[in-house]
Amino acid sequence: MTVGLTYDLREDYGIAKDSMIFADFCHPEEIGYMEAAIRRNGYGAAMIGNMYKLNERIRNNTLDCDIVLVCDEGISSRNREAIVPALLELNRIPYVGSDAYCMGLSQNKYHTKLVAGALGITCPDGIYLDYRNDNVMDEDGIMRMLSEKGLDFPLLVKPNEEGYSMGVFLVKDKEELLKAVKSDFDNYHEPVLVEEYIDGKEVYVPIVGTGDEAYTLPVGRVVAEDGSDVAIYCVEDKCYDWSHYEACELPEETAGRMKAESLKLYRHMGCRDFGRCDYRLKKDGTPVMIEITPRPGLTEEGPFESSAKAAGMTYDGLLKEIINSAAKRYGLTD
Repeated sequence: MTVGLTYDLREDYGIAKDSMIFADFCHPEEIGYMEAAIRRNGYGAAMIGNMYKLNERIRNNTLDCDIVLVCDEGISSRNREAIVPALLELNRIPYVGSDAYCMGLSQNKYHTKLVAGALGITCPDGIYLDYRNDNVMDEDGIMRMLSEKGLDFPLLVKPNEEGYSMGVFLVKDKEELLKAVKSDFDNYHEPVLVEEYIDGKEVYVPIVGTGDEAYTLPVGRVVAEDGSDVAIYCVEDKCYDWSHYEACELPEETAGRMKAESLKLYRHMGCRDFGRCDYRLKKDGTPVMIEITPRPGLTEEGPFESSAKAAGMTYDGLLKEIINSAAKRYGLTD
């Protein structure tokens, strides 16, 4: 079986190497790491590239693989993570990962919070600010909405439809808040969320599999360079490797609750093959779900690999399980 790999790099879109406004791309080293693991598992590997290159191969009938592992992110569209799954589904091409609907829903952080809340999962309290293209902000209205919610500083500001912590700000007063909201409106042209800040550990729950067969890996933790908890897991941390990942020892009740909630949302949204739920722990240990990522990175020594190692698995074995989860769905064999 040959596994195709979709991915996108900064240069595909002319994005500067040091841009933090748009940074949600694959690294060449990450792609090489995944390709080597695919081959070590005995599969063939076809390096496809981004959505445009995939589309060209489909149109030219030169897509030389049996199944596609979707790892690209796209850019400048709230549908950016849904385009490749939709394209593959339209052309009846097997692929690894969640479908277009799931990807589109998860891209909208506010809508995902509504779904999670309906399932009884605790998410950060906050307000939703719709984007206006006339560059005018209702500053008094923003402060009034925060007051009505009982929210006080510090607060988190984030664009509603981006990933990789792009446009995320931790603000301590009104001046910083309004500056951050304006920055996100100007850079991303989309709604913005202002949420309560959870000052605790940044933890996550990786998930492997589909439906009833899905299971969680050990809970992991994001750790700063000095071994402390990260105050905010920002885009600079992710781009410059200012943090790392390790297994997180938690009370059994807390870890169990996080795993149960993660699987509940994962299954309800129809996530497939692999995914990750991110949390912050309050000072009393209460977990608050920040978001679900149906297409998380499979980077070297990243969240998935660190949790897999804690479970006694290798990266190669983990990747094989993820691919086989999808292959089974399509009736393919390795």
